[in-house]
Amino acid sequence: MNILGFLAMLLLVITIITLVFGIIAYFLYKAREKRRSKLSKELQYEEILNEINGEFIFLEK
Repeated sequence: MNILGFLAMLLLVITIITLVFGIIAYFLYKAREKRRSKLSKELQYEEILNEINGEFIFLEK
């Protein structure tokens, strides 16, 4: 058994797997950022509060 060939092949396989995981992580990050920007376009309570001049909103029965 050629140990040098085995170690070279092992290093090649580990490098390829690392690159594949890096590419997958990049696309998952981009998908998460896209979803997060979609959620941030919705109105927040603080924005609505500023629009009505700081008057708090209370629900009445």
